[in-house]
Amino acid sequence: MRFHVPNTEVNNPGLVIFAIFFVPARIIRVEDEKAISFQQERLPQMTREQIYHARVFYKKTIYARHLLLRILRIISRIFLIITATLFVGAVSIQFGLLFNLVPVGMTRLWALSQSDGSRNLLLILASIVGSFGVMTWWYQYSRLLALIEDDSHRPEDLLWTSPTILQRQKECYLFMLVMFLMVVYGFTFLAVTNGIPSSVTPYYLPKIFF
Repeated sequence: MRFHVPNTEVNNPGLVIFAIFFVPARIIRVEDEKAISFQQERLPQMTREQIYHARVFYKKTIYARHLLLRILRIISRIFLIITATLFVGAVSIQFGLLFNLVPVGMTRLWALSQSDGSRNLLLILASIVGSFGVMTWWYQYSRLLALIEDDSHRPEDLLWTSPTILQRQKECYLFMLVMFLMVVYGFTFLAVTNGIPSSVTPYYLPKIFF
């Protein structure tokens, strides 16, 4: 009698990457719900939505009172958006997604749309900008937590959050930032060392991500 041994090999890297970011993001959300539940027990006359919006408003007032913190937050978001855009552009070149979007008549752009050099340049820029973006975001977030944990915020304050919850959320954010950089750095390293096929090699995106 022959027994069929199921193949446990992961053939869906897109799903794995999604899970890597979804799980910690979900944990952060759950911890927020715990903080809201604590405040609702203390203030039963307020709904969960009211408490949530009040906490968001109080965080905004912290940024409003600290100009440097607000500027760093904006800069970090811009850096991270640029990083994501560059990375998506590189992946689009790698999988030939830009190939059909650029008219053949625009010879130079058409060549760049399938160039390993263009892909590698975008990835290197994404690595550099992403590093600055992650460090800037992490610094301003750490400063925000320090202000939230300040003695002025007591349990009777709607912004007060259990140190345990803050620590879990901090660990989740750090994990996501590190994984984000590892994905960018890993793809960049493989690209510049020819660890992945040339971008002109025909790929079929659904076979890789779905």
